[in-house]
Amino acid sequence: MRLPLSFAALFLSVALLQLSSGGVGPLDAISGITLGFTTAEIGLLGSAHFVGFFIGCWWAPRLMGTVGHARTFSAFTVLGAIGFMAHMILPDPKAWAVMRIATGICVAGC
Repeated sequence: MRLPLSFAALFLSVALLQLSSGGVGPLDAISGITLGFTTAEIGLLGSAHFVGFFIGCWWAPRLMGTVGHARTFSAFTVLGAIGFMAHMILPDPKAWAVMRIATGICVAGC
């Protein structure tokens, strides 16, 4: 009974993580339109998350092997939360793209 419960918790956490990170993409596009970003800059924001996800899929296992999964998960979680919240502080498309890359890395790492 413990094994299915453990898998259910894992799948629920992954589903919530993907839903929350997927919800930021449309919000970035809508916020970018209201802030006057060009369509190319909005497209860059959409692509930046997946660039970060690709980098995270390559880098996270190496980091976990070096410092351990608990520290890696904690670091990725904190950096991802900071990246999500920092959008309101810096209304610049290049800064948002860097934050989207960082959050993509964090989602892949978590």
